[in-house]
Amino acid sequence: MMKFDNKLELRFYFNDKSNYMDAMIKHRAEKEVLTLLRSLADMLDIKMTIYSESYQYEEGFREIWSVAGENSRLISILLNLFMQIWTRPSLSVEGAPVMFFTMENEEHLQQEIASLRLNLKKKQQGITVSRDFVKLMSASPRICKNKSNFYEVVRGYPKVTKFTLRELNSMNRSRSGSLEVKREQFTQYILRSDELSPIKDNKATIEIISPVLSDARFRWKGIYNKGGETIDFYMSDDEFKKDMFDEKIVFKSGMCIDCILEIQRKMNELGKVVNISYTVITVIRTRFDKMEILTPQGKRYLRKLEAEKKQLTLDFFG
Repeated sequence: MMKFDNKLELRFYFNDKSNYMDAMIKHRAEKEVLTLLRSLADMLDIKMTIYSESYQYEEGFREIWSVAGENSRLISILLNLFMQIWTRPSLSVEGAPVMFFTMENEEHLQQEIASLRLNLKKKQQGITVSRDFVKLMSASPRICKNKSNFYEVVRGYPKVTKFTLRELNSMNRSRSGSLEVKREQFTQYILRSDELSPIKDNKATIEIISPVLSDARFRWKGIYNKGGETIDFYMSDDEFKKDMFDEKIVFKSGMCIDCILEIQRKMNELGKVVNISYTVITVIRTRFDKMEILTPQGKRYLRKLEAEKKQLTLDFFG
């Protein structure tokens, strides 16, 4: 008989003394929990297998998953990370996102993940997960969507009054404190829309394939340096368009622009972030072969950045 040092308990509490639950609701909710657990394990390169465990009759509904893997301590870190993320609200009481997730946040998160994964691989003692890391993970659009799906399913089942999460040991005794989310808090996890706040790439480079000067409703086509993908984008820098129309800037094959690019995003049903539109706000410079030309609006933008840096320095030492 297999012995499991790590277990995760998910327990639903009801508004009556029954111990039965709608099977469709149960499986749809559990699917989201298991999906995030698997995603976190893959992200941190922790090998694990999750098993369902039978248990005795009792009030409410108690699900216990036994988790097998190469290292019990690493699995314990994983389960505790999951519990913190799963019970951290995505929205404020007023319904606004607790944190607007930016491109800089994503880059910072990937660095944190790589650092934690390396430490876990070395199996160092005393590994802790920082609050900043939990905060970033909890605000990640994919994870927010995963949680939103779960809470929306459970909220639609009036019988559930709350649920708790605990890590258990091999004897089904608590290895950690119980984390609880009450019914009145469920709405703080349910996303109001799949639309995400736009992000800005202030260091975007686009190789222009085909410009459109005649009608602002039509999109330009170019190759975006982040990933090398071909994108259709709107050009909202009127100065740049006028200079091209007046032939002060001549389009040539292979011409690139360094620019501020705004990206509109949404999440699909699986929680994957999808870019739905691109808009060039400001063209900072044009580049062709080894020749670079700074645009007037680019000069203004760079001067503004420099002034802001100086102000920050003065504030720091003032």
